[in-house]
Amino acid sequence: MRIAIVLALSILMACGAWAQAPEAEAQQGMFYVIGMGTTPDLLTLRGAAALEKCDMVLLENESDAEFWADLIEGKEVVLAYHAARYFYGIDPADLDTEEQRNMAEQAAQVRQSIVDRVAQAVAEGRTVGALQWGDAMMYGATWYLEMLPEDFPSEVIPGVGAMQAAAAAVKRNPVFGYDTNSVVVTQADFPGRTDLNEQLMETGTSLVVFTMHFDYPGFFEQLARHYPLDTPVAVVEWAGIPGMENVIRSTVGEFVSEVDYENLAPDAHLLLVGKFLECGQGRIDGLAAGQAYVERMHGGMGDAGTE
Repeated sequence: MRIAIVLALSILMACGAWAQAPEAEAQQGMFYVIGMGTTPDLLTLRGAAALEKCDMVLLENESDAEFWADLIEGKEVVLAYHAARYFYGIDPADLDTEEQRNMAEQAAQVRQSIVDRVAQAVAEGRTVGALQWGDAMMYGATWYLEMLPEDFPSEVIPGVGAMQAAAAAVKRNPVFGYDTNSVVVTQADFPGRTDLNEQLMETGTSLVVFTMHFDYPGFFEQLARHYPLDTPVAVVEWAGIPGMENVIRSTVGEFVSEVDYENLAPDAHLLLVGKFLECGQGRIDGLAAGQAYVERMHGGMGDAGTE
């Protein structure tokens, strides 16, 4: 009888623990930074699952709420404007003008306010998602993570970035360049930048250029000093978006004269430069230098293609 009572109590206690487990789990909040892809149907399964859990989302633009309306319906929306990035990482006291110092202090206050709001929400057991176009780790906003404690419950979920979508649009892999094997990912030069684009061009390797506030004539003048004029280039507008994606092809020597670059989709196009656009996966050594490694890791060709 005593054994039966003890067993019954054990079962009841176990059932109680199971019943409380979801509640305990619900009390643990979480902060996700979610790469949303270049279009909703390129959102990853992991990203979609995380977003479904979120009851608060951070957006950088009001238009994002319209574009992702179906995905964020019923969720609290907090705007963490792109301008909150102003003077991040710079001490306002080091700036030259009062106007800059005021702007830096204002931006710092905005950032701190947003981070405090995220921290409070997570402490209350809520799930918060910062939604970023493409892949958050490629020119996305990451200052939230940098301002929060290192042990803060957070996760970054990769997304399909514009670079990957643009490469898919031209059906060529930028890492292959026949006698080059690297990709320089860059944007317009800015004051104080030390790895200037023209210095990077000296390698002659493939370029993937994010074109925010871009000086096309100046950039192509530099390109012409380091790349053959017949080097292929391509612009991809609205990469990955069905019905909107558009590929424009040209060369280093002809681009400025034959492409209406002033009317390309603002902040929604990438520039690709390099031999990879024509040579594809071909390599100058035919991959022979890696034969031993390939066969060790992947095996030989077998009987494929033989009779």
